[in-house]
Amino acid sequence: MLNRAFYLYAAIVTGLTAIVLLFSGWSLSTTDQSAQWNALAAFLVLGFLTEASYLKLRVGRTETQSSVAFIAFIASVLLFDTGWAAASAGLAVLGVESVIKRKAPVRILFNVSQMALAVSISSLAYKSLGGSFSLDADRFRLVPGALAAAVAAYFMINSAAVSIAVALAFGERIPAAWRRIAGASLAYDVFASLLGPLLAFLYVKWQIPGILLLILPLYFVRHLYQITLQLEQVNRDLLELMVKAIEARDPYTSGHSQRVSLLAEVIARELGLGAKLVEQIRTAALLHDVGKIHEEYAPLLQKEGKLDATEKALMQTHSSRSAELVGTISAFRGAITDAVRHHHENYDGTGYPSGLQGNAIPVGARIIMIADTVDAMTTDRPYRKALGFDRVSQELRKYAGKQFDPNLVEAFLQSSAAKHLIAARIGEEKPSIADTTAYLPWRRSRRKTGGVSA
Repeated sequence: MLNRAFYLYAAIVTGLTAIVLLFSGWSLSTTDQSAQWNALAAFLVLGFLTEASYLKLRVGRTETQSSVAFIAFIASVLLFDTGWAAASAGLAVLGVESVIKRKAPVRILFNVSQMALAVSISSLAYKSLGGSFSLDADRFRLVPGALAAAVAAYFMINSAAVSIAVALAFGERIPAAWRRIAGASLAYDVFASLLGPLLAFLYVKWQIPGILLLILPLYFVRHLYQITLQLEQVNRDLLELMVKAIEARDPYTSGHSQRVSLLAEVIARELGLGAKLVEQIRTAALLHDVGKIHEEYAPLLQKEGKLDATEKALMQTHSSRSAELVGTISAFRGAITDAVRHHHENYDGTGYPSGLQGNAIPVGARIIMIADTVDAMTTDRPYRKALGFDRVSQELRKYAGKQFDPNLVEAFLQSSAAKHLIAARIGEEKPSIADTTAYLPWRRSRRKTGGVSA
């Protein structure tokens, strides 16, 4: 359910876009008017088709969608005046949002407006640094500095507009929303956008055959990319299936590892860690207890009373056993296995298995320690009900510097996403952050700007 802040923001973006378009240039790119209309029609259809043929991938409860439409939008900046380029992109997005995706009217209005605004600002940046637009082969020129400014302006406006919208709609911090939506793949998206000027050149040179010359190979690569994403999802699903099988031994830990993984990811993103490290921490958190699959732990997991000293010593070996299992996958050796092995190390050095202290404990392990403990506190037990966020905050602060890294504790407690997750966990509100849907451009990983929409 979108809130008032989002509606107000959508109205502001729409109004700003209308003002920019009102004062934008609408001159023709060639003296041949039929060539102008044919080109506009071609890029409108191209924008619609590339936006409509998006990739879809669901990881957990978060869905991402990606397209290569931003390549056509950037190409249009080099071929048309500002108004025409923005109108072409906006109409393409309008068609897909309303006919294919069938979103709510306010979301359609916002996504069309922010896309038209991004293209408009990109065009203005391009022209301000000496770039010129043309459909005539003898007048078509590429100005590298102007092109770089156009690409930077497009991605800056597009990613910022959507990040602010997501932050307002779901109570998330804007930097955190930006990192989650755009930050992980921004460099890759900017690099891929260089196909835009190539597309523009090919169209000026050969018109429709020029477009086909680039688009057909691009869709082939896109298909291979889709297969890669699907394989990544299958591997993720297999890991989650294995974890669920292990947790079936203990009714009180059902879903525990998945929740710890989500909480750990929230903390890692709140810290502004790199995308690769965030993914490693998320994976380590999911697998942190896999060692409990060994038969010797079954009686301990099923025991209702307290563990004696011998049993407790045996249980404390599970982190090392988990790391050994995780390490059998070569891609997980290193940061992931280290985070799994040391997720029971206390910040003051009193933990196990190695008695590491302070920053000597891998950051992933310190994060999992907090996420693991928080999930335990927010889970109903036979002897107590799940604790609320205030009580969880008290416990974390009480043991900060002893069991937990105090800096990570503060990062967790200041996270709006963490508060939403805990509130949803104990039934105080419906989930929101975990259900956020972000639409992303053609990218190398499931997270995370060309064509981003709310």
